[in-house]
Amino acid sequence: MKNFLAVFNTLPSILNVVVAVESAVPVSGAGQQKLNLVLGAAAAAWEASQQQQSMSKDTTLNAISAITLLAVAGLNTAGVFRKSAPVAATPVSSN
Repeated sequence: MKNFLAVFNTLPSILNVVVAVESAVPVSGAGQQKLNLVLGAAAAAWEASQQQQSMSKDTTLNAISAITLLAVAGLNTAGVFRKSAPVAATPVSSN
């Protein structure tokens, strides 16, 4: 029962994350990428929390890095970030 309540009590946080992801990824048909983002972020947070009772700077940055990489990959897959052609460098005049 204790584990059930622990998981059940995460519902408000999960709802907030889902709203944030839906807001950040307003793309229809990207449900799996959105779910992967939420689950990946939860997994990274859980792993970080298992390493220490008091998270160190390195543990915190590693968790943020993992979540960021996951977010970028998911948003790329969902088509949120459109790749554009590279801009040619303009030579600087030495006048």
